[in-house]
Amino acid sequence: MASKRAAASRPNDSMRVLWTHNFDPAKPNSQVFMNIAAEGLRARGIDLHCEYLGNLRSPFNLEKARRHVRRFAKDFDVVHSQYGSACAFATAAIDGIPKVLSVRGNDWNVHDAVFGFYYLHTRLARWMTRRSLPCYDVVVTVSNRVAEDVKAFAPDASIVCIPSPIDLNCFVPRDRREAKALLGFPDCDERWVLFNALSLADPIKRFPLAKRAFDIANERCGNLRLRVATQLPHRELPLFTAACDVILCTSETEGWPNCVKEALACNVPFVSTDVSDLKDIAAVEPSCRVCPDDPEVLAANLCDVLANAKGANVRKYVEPMSLDALSGRLVGLYESLVN
Repeated sequence: MASKRAAASRPNDSMRVLWTHNFDPAKPNSQVFMNIAAEGLRARGIDLHCEYLGNLRSPFNLEKARRHVRRFAKDFDVVHSQYGSACAFATAAIDGIPKVLSVRGNDWNVHDAVFGFYYLHTRLARWMTRRSLPCYDVVVTVSNRVAEDVKAFAPDASIVCIPSPIDLNCFVPRDRREAKALLGFPDCDERWVLFNALSLADPIKRFPLAKRAFDIANERCGNLRLRVATQLPHRELPLFTAACDVILCTSETEGWPNCVKEALACNVPFVSTDVSDLKDIAAVEPSCRVCPDDPEVLAANLCDVLANAKGANVRKYVEPMSLDALSGRLVGLYESLVN
């Protein structure tokens, strides 16, 4: 375990925190959740630096990153790997500084449906995450479900669940007809079903399942439109999300799907497969549903939610995940490691 040291060793300086990550800057949507969280920490006076470790898919690049972070981290009080897999493996090379690891989902869960790249990649990612766990003082998971899985594998690990925050000032409920009009659909009486993924080709998101469920629902209850938000700039998502009537999530696995959080913040309920902590919400919220990965069942629940969920207040389920609240929890965690 890394030894503790006090940020006060540099008088008048704020705590210096290094975040390591391998989210490609050329794909800005992949960094959104991290950048939002970073804004929250800086607003609380943390001197935060985000260090991109590059493409870590080759042994040469991975070893290069390990050498780099070992040298680069010397002047920081806390180092926080923002992802498991190769990022965790590289960051584990740092010694003598408190280290935190965020486990987000695809660095722990594995893809089982089809043998190929994702089948092998997710297993290698999980192996590196598991191999790295003993090198970290604290493991942060984004959902209780992931926390339980990590605890089952590493019962002695120090684990805390802190989801990725969302900006509740941006994602707010709006009149859906007005939102549709602002998007160029005035007097639109269609009911919109939102599907959001960075890539429709990602087999973990299972867009073909979502499309089949939507088509069946449209045949049954009619006047629906599937609104796909793939690669939409994040600044456009608040209005786009608020214009929708329900979000459909068909993922095989998830940590805590940020698009579902954002939908809930806009009072948009979900119909989803059984991923993350969504079952806990569906158990107490009639307008939200968790279903088997069966297009007929998903379609039936879509129709039922669209018919009966008007005016549902689902924003309350993500209010504890506000940027301010979760930034405070993360700062408290860092302070506990350096004091």
